[in-house]
Amino acid sequence: MSKLDLKKLSRAQLLEMMLKFSEDAEAAAEREKNLLEQFEKEKEQILQESAKERSMLIENFDLERSEMRQKFSEQKAIMQEKFDKDISGLKARLEREKKQMQCEVDDSLRKIENSQSLAEASIQLGGIMEAAQKAADLYVSTIENKAKEEYEDFKREMYETKRGLEQLERDTIIKCQKMEDETRLKCSKMSRAAGI
Repeated sequence: MSKLDLKKLSRAQLLEMMLKFSEDAEAAAEREKNLLEQFEKEKEQILQESAKERSMLIENFDLERSEMRQKFSEQKAIMQEKFDKDISGLKARLEREKKQMQCEVDDSLRKIENSQSLAEASIQLGGIMEAAQKAADLYVSTIENKAKEEYEDFKREMYETKRGLEQLERDTIIKCQKMEDETRLKCSKMSRAAGI
């Protein structure tokens, strides 16, 4: 209203207008207070939900990582047991072959003792020594190849498990960051809506 309009009003009208303005101002202040309280409650609720969800994500991640580690340990134990069993089998085979060779050597010694000349003894021993060398070479080669294969399998499984854990950790970090960003955005929108 212009000054001219105010001058035309009576004292009672001015007083009534001032009272209405005062009541409107108090109502606006009360509304603002209520909006602020509601905003703070909603903000607190969002933060609590965000913290709870983040905590659940981290807990799930820790649980999955623990399960993967346990599974890896079990697989490692199974592989170790298989490896030990294979080694035991190879050792038993080596012992059998050693006994067989010892028998052949003893037999050769008997033949030498019973032979009439050095030439006859060398002819009788030639085939046995070659067979013994071939058996020893084959045994060493078999053990080396088996050990290499098992070591490569073990390394590959370790690498794959490690990659899986790293990917799970990256995914969890991204989820947590996204939740934080969404919470901040909600709080910012609520602040703007409340005029803070």
